[in-house]
Amino acid sequence: MEHLARDPTPLTRVYHLMAEGMSFKVTVALRARRVEKWIKCVKRDYLDNTPIKCVGLDCDFTNPREGNQRAAVLQLSVASENLVFQICRADEVPQVLKESLQDGSIRFCGATIDKDLEMLSPYGIHITSVYDLQ
Repeated sequence: MEHLARDPTPLTRVYHLMAEGMSFKVTVALRARRVEKWIKCVKRDYLDNTPIKCVGLDCDFTNPREGNQRAAVLQLSVASENLVFQICRADEVPQVLKESLQDGSIRFCGATIDKDLEMLSPYGIHITSVYDLQ
């Protein structure tokens, strides 16, 4: 009987960080279902209750020397809630994420965000309301 090694990497990790008197919750996810849950909670707890909706957005990319460069990690931040979605290793890109990023009432803010938009488009992600902070 052959023993198959199980992947020791958990599909979701939640970290609680304290820095300079501030508390942050960071959810690192590989599964679409966890991303959907994070989006629903953030909308309910923060975005639905405010007239101006701002979400921090950033992407990290794969190494261009290892083939075609693409978005590897999508990071979203709202208040003290942070999502780190390992999009290039994910089981799928959830429709809820695509719809949220296309919501014109939410401002997605980041630095040099044009490259992020370019790298997310192969995943079917098109962000409509973007603000470059640089």
